[in-house]
Amino acid sequence: MKKAIMVIALLGLSSAVFADQSNYDDCLLKYLKNAKLDIAAHTIRMACDENYRNSSFTSKKRRAYNDCLLKHLPGVESTQAVIGLKSACQSKYQ
Repeated sequence: MKKAIMVIALLGLSSAVFADQSNYDDCLLKYLKNAKLDIAAHTIRMACDENYRNSSFTSKKRRAYNDCLLKHLPGVESTQAVIGLKSACQSKYQ
């Protein structure tokens, strides 16, 4: 009986991890394709990671901040714009 419960728990955990990985991959596929700068790509990857890989450790405010970054960073062609957008998202959501 105990082994059956452990197997069920592990299956549930592994499907949750798989769903998180799938959501993380979807985030990367959606937002990285339009990244023009390495700093923007790095920031997008970190936002996807926090929102979809480590979501249980990410606060609602931080998730909103990351969503702001994901919405505004793709396509930006200026390092100064990346810095300004990060600052604006931070002051708005943190």
